Amino acid sequence: MNNRYNSIYTKDLSNKLAFNSLQGDIECDVSIVGGGLTGLSSAIELAEAGLEVCILEKDYIGYGASGRNGGHLVQGWSSDFSKIKKNIDKKYHSMAWDAGIEAVSIVKKRIKKYNINCDLQMGYVYAALSTRQLSELYEMEKEWSHYGYKHLKILKDRNSIKKYVNTDRYIGGIFDSGSGHLHPMKYLHGLANIAKSLGVKVFEKTKAIKSLDGQFPVLVTSENHKIKSSKILFCGNAYLENVATKKMTDKLAPAISSVMATEPLDKDKIKNLIPKNCAVADCNTALNYYRFDYKNRLIFGGSSIYSNIDPKDATSSLFKKMTYLFPSLNNIGIEMSWSGKIGITLSRIPHFGKINNNIYFAQGYSGHGVALTGLAAKLIAESILNKTNRFEILSEMKHLTFPGGMFRTPVLVLGMSWFKFKDWLKI
Repeated sequence: MNNRYNSIYTKDLSNKLAFNSLQGDIECDVSIVGGGLTGLSSAIELAEAGLEVCILEKDYIGYGASGRNGGHLVQGWSSDFSKIKKNIDKKYHSMAWDAGIEAVSIVKKRIKKYNINCDLQMGYVYAALSTRQLSELYEMEKEWSHYGYKHLKILKDRNSIKKYVNTDRYIGGIFDSGSGHLHPMKYLHGLANIAKSLGVKVFEKTKAIKSLDGQFPVLVTSENHKIKSSKILFCGNAYLENVATKKMTDKLAPAISSVMATEPLDKDKIKNLIPKNCAVADCNTALNYYRFDYKNRLIFGGSSIYSNIDPKDATSSLFKKMTYLFPSLNNIGIEMSWSGKIGITLSRIPHFGKINNNIYFAQGYSGHGVALTGLAAKLIAESILNKTNRFEILSEMKHLTFPGGMFRTPVLVLGMSWFKFKDWLKI
């Protein structure tokens, strides 16, 4: 976790990018805190428009959730759209829907435009473990179809879903041909190469500790270097620590999610387990999610906990979950496991906003960040460039403050325990 090889994805890279730390005071048009998917995507959007951009990353690019996630590229928002509609004026419902669907297309277009080799594979399954979950998927299909989304196929029973995921545990689901999966670190390093080619200055091992407000706000680093710019973007999600403002931290909670990679499996076994090579996620609150990667390893994630402390035995927990679904993998070897923080909101709706007219933030992707980070970047750029007010409109979505005060973490643990118990009871 503390070295450069924090996940299997980093180890996969044949050509690892490295950037120097900031050595003095600088000025630019836009300064960005966080060298993950949001930060790099924002830098590209702004640099393509001719702005001078710099990125400050306290560790190395992709150190956070951007380099540790399951690699799932999912259409729509992280919450069902009915929740989005409750949190935004009715006249903006169509705009919000279109933005959520646009998220995947932004990623696909950038991969194609810049020829990023990141093992993109389309196809996604939402798997139901109970009649309640299957009923909710039917409602999802109805709502998405209402807005013209034509990529969903109902898997109405066990036999139907087995054509996509060969396990006895699921009673049905939905197949989404508009979502898929990719290698997140290959994609992120592709973005970093693009940013570099566009003149973006990236500084690793450079920690922002505070911002000084004003017409031209200033970021101050731990080495007391100062970066003066017209705009500041906070793009570190759950990794911003003390540089984040109360407006941000009150609406965000870190959750530790763990992922493991099996040893490579033979192609016949893969075809037997996931015949269509799609990514899969179940519908539990603390969900399991998995896919096969380009090396025929099963990348299996889950075991979410509300804490800043990495779990001691994530591999054992994930292995039990994996073999519950696929007993034939009981003797398979595990190549590596890792954990990392994601940022969640109470509503599971991403939290966009401004500290003032000069300081923007985007956070709380709640597990859907591979796609939604690209959308956030585009919306921020549109706002800075005065092209649209979509960012401002979506910033007005209501977000509740996490309860508990100084006891926030225990309260969250208790709440998640209840949902896990509910999922276990299949009610």
